[in-house]
Amino acid sequence: MKKLLITDLDNTLYDWVSFFAQSFGAMLEKTVEITGIDRDELVDDFKQVHQYHSNTEYPFSIFELDSIQKKYKTKDKEVLKLHLDEALYSFNSKRKKVLKCYSGVIDTLEYMSQKGVKIVAHTEAPVRNSLYRLEKLGIKRYFSHLYAPKDKFHDDLDEHTLQWLQKHENSLRLLSKNELKPNPNLLLDICSKEGVQPSEAVYIGDSIVKDISMANEAGISSVWAEYGKQHSPEFWQLLVSITHWTPADVEREESLKKALSDSKPNYTAQSFSDLIELFDWQGVQAKSSVDLQ
Repeated sequence: MKKLLITDLDNTLYDWVSFFAQSFGAMLEKTVEITGIDRDELVDDFKQVHQYHSNTEYPFSIFELDSIQKKYKTKDKEVLKLHLDEALYSFNSKRKKVLKCYSGVIDTLEYMSQKGVKIVAHTEAPVRNSLYRLEKLGIKRYFSHLYAPKDKFHDDLDEHTLQWLQKHENSLRLLSKNELKPNPNLLLDICSKEGVQPSEAVYIGDSIVKDISMANEAGISSVWAEYGKQHSPEFWQLLVSITHWTPADVEREESLKKALSDSKPNYTAQSFSDLIELFDWQGVQAKSSVDLQ
């Protein structure tokens, strides 16, 4: 019997590559139109800011671009917001249209919740990015806890953001930079904190190297979300051009691939809803968790 579902977020519950590439791309093209700054120059500046913050999704990175600050002769975010409001709107408008859960995700989460299965999220996306998406998608109510890393400069976040995170502090489990995937000890710690044995847990994720190898080593049933690997080359190329990854990060990823790419999942899912039939699920708690509300 399985009592705990641990799920990755990006490209497991929703298509992160597609949604973010399209949203960022819309903002980028509008910024070129508004400012007249060369697209390649903007892309290079975005990459520098993303690397500084160790986050490709760093909110409002546009205000920290060197080319933008030079053009408008200011670093004042409120002033820059007036000039770039249309670009920000382009991002938000496109995100509203394209950020959707994969087919079957909501129905499956509801099924698990009604069964009393405990559901937790585990991601390498910074906590404010991942929590925000769970809210926007309307699915945070299904999760008992969210295990996610802090922002690089977490303590320097604005007061509004810190208060928002504090509101959810009982259901957030903030991870350190030393708890990156693939870390089987972290999964064992999650099982311990959630009150189940590793043999009673299931982990689903889209990465063989980071998700599946980790679950296998922890003795947790692993499910490869194969459907989450279907990305447009065009979208992927854009994300690579603005990635926060440094040469050291790339080297680490290559080392992991060489060591772990032969890992085999216990199961392969063509849809998130496959989880329902793959295992016998047993509830450990009452209906729908509201811990993240």
